[in-house]
Amino acid sequence: MKRLVALLICSVSFIGIFTSCEKAPEINEPAQEGFDLMISLPSTIKGGANDVVSVNFYSGKGPKEGDMVLLKKGTTLIVCDIVKIGTDQFSFKLSPELETGKYLFCIRRGSEEKGVREVQFEIEKRIEIVEKEGYNIYGIITCEEEGVPGVVISDGVEVTVTDENGLYYMKSAEKDRIVFMSIPSGYEALSDGILPRFHKTVDGNPNTVERADWNLVKVDNKDHVMYLLGDMHLADRTSDLIQFADFTADLKQQISKNKAKRQYALTLGDMTWDLYWYSNAYDLYSYIQTMNSSVSGLQIFHTIGNHDHDMRESGDFDTVNAFKRTVAPTYYSFNIGDVHYIVLDNILCTNVSSTDGSGRDYKSSLTKEQIDWLRKDLSYVDKSKTLVITMHAQMYAESGDAQMALSDDLEELCKGYQTHVMSAHTHVVWNNDRTAASNIYHHNSGAVCGTWWWTGHFTPGLGLCKDGSPSGYYVYEMNGADVKWRFKPTGKGFDYMFRSYDRNSIAMTASNFTPKADSGKASAWEKSASYWKSASSDNYIYVNVFDYDPSWTVEVTENGKVLKGELVKVKDPLHLAAYEAIRYNDNANPTSSFKSYTVTSHMLRFKASSANSTVLIKVTDRFGNTSSETMKRPKAFSLSAYNK
Repeated sequence: MKRLVALLICSVSFIGIFTSCEKAPEINEPAQEGFDLMISLPSTIKGGANDVVSVNFYSGKGPKEGDMVLLKKGTTLIVCDIVKIGTDQFSFKLSPELETGKYLFCIRRGSEEKGVREVQFEIEKRIEIVEKEGYNIYGIITCEEEGVPGVVISDGVEVTVTDENGLYYMKSAEKDRIVFMSIPSGYEALSDGILPRFHKTVDGNPNTVERADWNLVKVDNKDHVMYLLGDMHLADRTSDLIQFADFTADLKQQISKNKAKRQYALTLGDMTWDLYWYSNAYDLYSYIQTMNSSVSGLQIFHTIGNHDHDMRESGDFDTVNAFKRTVAPTYYSFNIGDVHYIVLDNILCTNVSSTDGSGRDYKSSLTKEQIDWLRKDLSYVDKSKTLVITMHAQMYAESGDAQMALSDDLEELCKGYQTHVMSAHTHVVWNNDRTAASNIYHHNSGAVCGTWWWTGHFTPGLGLCKDGSPSGYYVYEMNGADVKWRFKPTGKGFDYMFRSYDRNSIAMTASNFTPKADSGKASAWEKSASYWKSASSDNYIYVNVFDYDPSWTVEVTENGKVLKGELVKVKDPLHLAAYEAIRYNDNANPTSSFKSYTVTSHMLRFKASSANSTVLIKVTDRFGNTSSETMKRPKAFSLSAYNK
């Protein structure tokens, strides 16, 4: 009887074996005749007796029907049965005779054997459990060898809970081939580098019985810090990995400052860029390697983005296979303190006609399956808990209207909870406070990469999102069910809350910003920057307040007089200069989706009485944090003037 497929995603190396698009593996083939192998093995495999482990192979050079796995250590020889062989992956069962140690991994075919390389096996002890008739997935959740009751377990469709002994049993159709636990408050899952181990893979056959256990660690995480990380778009291009090191250095500083509290991170999708998985050999596995080499001691939960889908696959279901193998389920939940976190996948791929990755069509939508799962999940969550829901694309538009399919269904499920919805995707920062109507506050969190790393590539040190907000991330302080947040610009302090412009100093003509462009490019540039094209003497002061919402106050005083301000919908001039002007100057049209954002909701304008007066700008956020600038005018406008 088949037991747990313990595809324990336990180490960075082990994760790599699930990624069909990883970089070329190290292959160690002894000079033996007869048959060829190209197998990508992890350095460590963790599991228990009868667990099933999957391994990738390449170019069709894997095991064949009738082969078996041999593990050799000294005079010890252990046979492990191969239970499944696919086109690029095979699975074998860990023998009950296997003990922790290093073994030479071999394949036997008939009378011939071929070695691959040595692998460290770490074999977990198991508490004996009696199977139940009619249930095909079962297991136990333990902490210090004691069962943990009340832990919610799901396969993405069915939801159950552990009993007083920490045991659970589930009838699963195994559609998603994943089973996961909703980590309970006051506990943490074990880690594989940055990845918390809260999910396991099953074989997809509901007629086999499989066991999935987890061990938890008890912690005090009622008060905790959560870092929210928007689009990273790592692809080994535009000096992104160099710039990313600046971000991780900044993040590590925050981790050090907050070491008195439990800390976690949660991405908001697009950690990678599917276009470059193959052309640059930088994929999800590469991203995990980069993060593990950059940040330690921090569990990072992940949300899937549109660029984390494998668009070489057809249809929504198969485009997420690489993500599920390498990173996490596409939707799940977990608890930290008095916060119930819910991660959703609202990228619905419609590239059904694409088999080569050329079709990248998708729409922003949840699926009915996710809504049905969430309804069951929330049945175990008390209304006193705060909900934090992450998704890549926006639930609501910046203007306030719903723009995601099934938004109404999600809103209905959130009734009675204080809810924060967090998204990214558009590389701009905005807030939509709907708490009065629906108890939902929607945060759109900008991007770690700014404008796909371009502005920092052109002008090192100047990372900008499309709305002029700095590249950066959010730091959320969770004190029980209370939530406070601040935007953290990469490389700058929390007090960098705004940027000011003296309109009289800005004249974005072709001669000023694109001297090398031909007439056609110059014309296109001037059209894009038309609002800022001509010199002005109107004495306007513009203030871009990055994380603004209506509860903030922005006060500008001139000679002791408070100036009246108004919100305006204009492009940020620094982003125009840092991205579009340079792209046009290089005689290449800026990619349309990267162009300066036209409808930012956090640019304010104030009219001064003269061109040379000094004004005081003071910004106060909803939590009482302040930032100020004494602006001496005229204030110069150039990339160098603002890149300090």
